[in-house]
Amino acid sequence: MNSFDDGLVAFERGDFQKAAALFSAAIDQGDRIATALSRRGVCRLKWGDVARAEHDFRAALAADVRCVSALVNLGNLMLERGALDEAQVCYERALRVDEAYALAHHNLGVLLRKRGDLAASIRELRLAGKLEAKARRSSEKWRCRKRGSS
Repeated sequence: MNSFDDGLVAFERGDFQKAAALFSAAIDQGDRIATALSRRGVCRLKWGDVARAEHDFRAALAADVRCVSALVNLGNLMLERGALDEAQVCYERALRVDEAYALAHHNLGVLLRKRGDLAASIRELRLAGKLEAKARRSSEKWRCRKRGSS
């Protein structure tokens, strides 16, 4: 494995300090820089360092303007801050990159509810649910095929 992959393992185990250090090493090694920055930002959020997390999300977007995880994470920070216009821009940019990104649809639905556009909110939330269900079904099929092929 490498620093990035080890960081994912540490992240999944909930060891966010170790994961952040491993994502930093991956960044230094030039390995999946934008994604590593976005993941490190999430680690920083886990221990309450919002300012440095935002810096990581913005740095991820500077490295790759199409980094959907950084767009959605930055959108979430803006939504929490009440900066609805900036949050909406982030979610919509993420959806232009990946129109099937369920989390972006979900968070856009939450934002639209805050704005009072209930019909649009419901549409986004339903679409997010359908996309998530489809992704789960696809993942389950893959796991079954993988187990059956051994």
